[in-house]
Parts: sequence; C-alpha cells; structure tokens
Amino acid sequence: MPDTEILRVALNEVVDGLTDIGWKHMFGCGVVFRNGTIFGLIWKDGRIGLKFVDATEFESRMATDGSDRWCPSGWMTKHWILVSKAVASDAQTLKEWAESSHSSII
Repeated sequence: MPDTEILRVALNEVVDGLTDIGWKHMFGCGVVFRNGTIFGLIWKDGRIGLKFVDATEFESRMATDGSDRWCPSGWMTKHWILVSKAVASDAQTLKEWAESSHSSII
C-alpha cells in the first residue's frame, strides 16, 4: 500500500464518527470535508494536512517539531499545516488534531 493510502486510512480512522464527513479526490489527493468545507487532506508528498482557522491554535501547532505550512505549487496557505510524521503516526495525537480541525469548521 503506498504511503498516501496508509495515511488516508489513518486519517479516515480518526475522523470516523465525526459529524458531516465526506471524502473526495481533489488537487490530486484525497480530501475530507465537514459540511462541504475541506478540513483535511492527504497531500501527494505523503503528508497529512489539516486546517486550523484560529490563529493562536495555528501558531501553536506550527511550533510542533516537524510541522510545516502547506505550500502547494509554492503558494503559501494561511490556515493549513502539514502535520509532522510523529503526529501522523500516533493515532491518539492525530485524532486530537483532526477533531480540533473538524470542530473549527462550521
């Protein structure tokens, strides 16, 4: 199974049971929605991306070792973080990050 598929399964497991979830394939990657708004994705380079709208939370999570701002095609996004490999590989931590991202989407 390619890394991106492993990550998709991991993200799917931690968002399972959250409200109003849907998956699509966009931008060449798998994306997860809440009420039609994207809050998570599996980026092509083998990283999970999550959206954090609150500036304080965004900065706090960006301070986590290995977290990077998502910059597709060199375009710097405002609210998106590519989570560290440590976060992505720890189901409980990934679940907390994904739930927080999900809850910020109205």
